[in-house]
Amino acid sequence: MTNLSAVQEQLKWKERALNLILEIDRIRDSAEDERAMMSSVMSTLTEAVEAELGLLWVRDDDAPEGGGELQLRTVLDRAKLYDAASAAALRELAVRAMAQPTATLTRADLDLQGRHLTYCLTTPLRVGQETFGVLLLLNAERPFDGPERELVTGAISQIDSALQHAHTLRELQRQKQALETVFHIDRIRDRQQDLEAMMDAVLAEICRTIEAETGFIMLYDRSGRELELRAATDHDFVATHDTAHVIRAAAVEAITSSRMIKRERAEGAVRALLAVPLILRDKLIGVLGVVNRIGRPAFTRSDVQLLTAIASQIDTAIFESLQTQRLRGAFGQCVGPQVMERLLTIGDRDILSGERLPITTLFSDIRGFTHMSERLDPDVLQAVLNDHLSALTELVLKHEGTLDKYIGDCVMCFFNAPERQADHALRAVRLAVDMMRAHHQVMERWQSRLPLPPIGIGVSTGEVMAGNFGSLKRLEYTVIGHDVNLAARLCGAAEADQILISQATYDLVREAVVADEMPLMHLKGIGGDVHCWNVRGLR
Repeated sequence: MTNLSAVQEQLKWKERALNLILEIDRIRDSAEDERAMMSSVMSTLTEAVEAELGLLWVRDDDAPEGGGELQLRTVLDRAKLYDAASAAALRELAVRAMAQPTATLTRADLDLQGRHLTYCLTTPLRVGQETFGVLLLLNAERPFDGPERELVTGAISQIDSALQHAHTLRELQRQKQALETVFHIDRIRDRQQDLEAMMDAVLAEICRTIEAETGFIMLYDRSGRELELRAATDHDFVATHDTAHVIRAAAVEAITSSRMIKRERAEGAVRALLAVPLILRDKLIGVLGVVNRIGRPAFTRSDVQLLTAIASQIDTAIFESLQTQRLRGAFGQCVGPQVMERLLTIGDRDILSGERLPITTLFSDIRGFTHMSERLDPDVLQAVLNDHLSALTELVLKHEGTLDKYIGDCVMCFFNAPERQADHALRAVRLAVDMMRAHHQVMERWQSRLPLPPIGIGVSTGEVMAGNFGSLKRLEYTVIGHDVNLAARLCGAAEADQILISQATYDLVREAVVADEMPLMHLKGIGGDVHCWNVRGLR
C-alpha cells in the first residue's frame, strides 16, 4: 500500500503540474499585457499551492539610472493577512529572494494581523539573465513541501519566453510613442506656421509626451557664436536667474560634448533636466531641453529614449526650408538617400513642376499571384508580399531609380527623373536582371511553405510627362504618357522569368545586352504592331 500511495501521490502532482502549465499557456496567450499576465499567473500559482498570502514584486525597469526599486505590483490575500505596516518587512524579504537562483523554501517569521507567518516560498522572475521581480507565497501554519516548490519552479520556467515577449512589446510601445510624437511634429510643420509658432507648438507636444513641466529650445544667433533662448513653454520660469543659469550651463555642455546632458538636483527650482544638441546636416545649431518630470524626481529611461528620438528628427521638422520639405515629402520614400541629397542641392529648376522628358519605365509583376492570393491566409499573404516588395524596392533604390508605386504585387519605377541620368535605359535593364535574381531568392525562402511563381518584367523608353499630379489634398510625383502604358502592357505580356523591353529601349542598350527579337505583338491600348525584345542577360 505504501508504494501504491507513493505512486498515486506522484501522479497527483504530475497532474497538477500539467494542469498548471496548461493554465499558464492559456494566460500567456490571452493576457492583454505583461501586468495582466503576471497578475493572473500569480493568482494561479497561489491557488495551486494553497498559499494564504501571495505577493508579486517587480523592479521598475523604467526608473532613472541608479533606480529600479522593487514595487509591489499585486497582492492576493486569501486569509486577510496583509497590511501596509508590514510592507517594509515584506520588501526586505523580497529583496533577499531576488538573489536566489530558483524557487526557495525559507522561514518568514512575520506577524500580520495577529497571526505569525512562518513559511515562505520565494521565486525570482527573470527575462534572460536579468532578474526583474520576485513572487512570495506565505503560510502561517502549513509548510510548503518539495513537490510544491518543484511545481512552482516548473510553472515559472514556462513563462520565460512570454516575459521576454512582453518585455519586447513594451520596448516596441516606447518606440511607437516616439514615432507618433515625430509624426505629430511633422503635422505641426506642415501647417506652415512661422518659426516661433512652430517651435512653441513642438515644445508643447514634447512636454505632453515626456510629461515635463517645461521645455525649451536654444539656437545660435546669426553670428553663430552665441546661444539664444528662442522658445519655452514657460518663459517666466526659464527666465529666472537660477533656472536660466542651470539651463545655459547644461546647453553649453551639450553643445561642447555633442551628447545628451542629464541633471538631477535635490534642491532648487530645476530638479531634473535633459538637454540634447540639435544637428542639421552635421552642423550644431542649438539645444532642445526639458525641465522637471511630472510625478517623478527625475526623467526615466523612456524619457531619455523619447527625447533622443525626437531630437534626431526635430531639426528637419522645424529648420529646413519649405522647398526642402516639399522635396522630402515627394521623394523621401521614392529615391535612395544619395539621390535625395543631390536633389536638395538642385537650385536651377522646379523639380516638382511638370516637364516633358525621355523616361525609362519598368513594371514588375508576379505571374498569377492575384489568383493565388485569393486562397492564401492573410498573414501569409502579407508576409510573402512584404518580402517580395522589400527585396525589389531595395534594388530600385540601389540602382538610383525612382519608386513610383506598388499595385498589389506589381512594382512600378522609372529612371531619368527627377534626377537626370544619361544611362537611364541601361540602369532599368540592369535593374530588371537583378530583380529576377532577387525574386528567385525570395522563392527559395518560401518554397517549403508556398510555391511562389516567378515574375515578368516590362521596360519601355520614351518621352513622357513627369511631375506632381493629383488634387490639392494629395499630390504624387509620377510619370504619364504612351511609353509608361507600353511598359505596363509589356509586363502583362511577359511570361514567367521573362524581361520584355521596347524597341526604343533596345536601341539604347543593344551593345550591353543579350536579347532575342520577339514576334510582333498586339497589346491592349497600344496602337499598331509592337516591336520588343526578350532580354536573356547582360554582356
